[in-house]
Amino acid sequence: MGRFAPSNKCLAAAVGLSVTALLSLWYGVLKSSGFTAFERRDHFLPPEGTIRLVPAPWTAPPPSGWTRFVCFSDTHGRHFSIPSEHLLPADVLLHAGDFTNTGELEQVRSFNKWLEDYPAKKKVLIAGNHDITFQEDYYVSRGAQRFHGGAHYNSSQAKGSLTCCTYLEDTSVEVQGYRIYGSPWQPDFNDWAFNLPRGEALQKCWAAIPSDTDILVVHGPPAGYVDITPVGRKGDVDLLAAIQNRSIPVVVTGHLHMGHGTATDGTTLFVNAATCTEEYAPIQPPIVFDLAPAAELRRSEPALPVQDDDLSVEHLEHLLLLMAKKGQGR
Repeated sequence: MGRFAPSNKCLAAAVGLSVTALLSLWYGVLKSSGFTAFERRDHFLPPEGTIRLVPAPWTAPPPSGWTRFVCFSDTHGRHFSIPSEHLLPADVLLHAGDFTNTGELEQVRSFNKWLEDYPAKKKVLIAGNHDITFQEDYYVSRGAQRFHGGAHYNSSQAKGSLTCCTYLEDTSVEVQGYRIYGSPWQPDFNDWAFNLPRGEALQKCWAAIPSDTDILVVHGPPAGYVDITPVGRKGDVDLLAAIQNRSIPVVVTGHLHMGHGTATDGTTLFVNAATCTEEYAPIQPPIVFDLAPAAELRRSEPALPVQDDDLSVEHLEHLLLLMAKKGQGR
């Protein structure tokens, strides 16, 4: 059995369409919604045994020479309320944004203290839509008035308060040999920070992701993977296309608290590390994974090219949701 589920034809038949017709309709729906279509390409799978999820209570040590990553996101200023059993040692801590409630300088400094004390050798993070002081143009134009009653914090001072980590904003860093790229942008959501319209604006943003990225840290998840919300899936189709066209081994996200967990398409490990629940309780456990040395991770073998039927059931379910919304005029 391949990495894609074998029941795609059954799913298509259930809605009275051939797979080819369903794919054609899917293409039309996505294009009319401002999304790019998925391109056919060769997939490159990380060598077997190079990525390992570590289950709770995370006591098993990493294999010799491997690197342990611990992932958090959406701590929303509640970092000191995270259960102590969730604060496990690691080589690298990754945080996918929303470390404050609304970018308050006091919370940034408090978070920096938490990071400073955290038992990880390296810390890498991005901002999220709640970290409004980190997008200066948004904050000055309307964020300060909307969230802080017009009392302005200094954006440069907020960013400068992160003194014990690497902050990424459409930039890369190499950590222990792994190439990590971070970006805070996500599809429009109630006029918060780092919002961009779906379609061309986000396509340009994702086009900047380097092709040799080993770990991508973005605030919002891609379509069909760890993107569940109370009102359906809300991931970004163009982000998924960018990830799959680069065969990125690991993608770490947050933003959609209900999507907490992991998934895979057989090539990429998708992580939603949201710490807070829908009710903003910081009790969801961190996601922990081990990676083989970077040179081994990149020693990939080509898999079979993607065929018309090689779409996961999750993607087709997401398509059906889009079709239903389109039919309802939404």
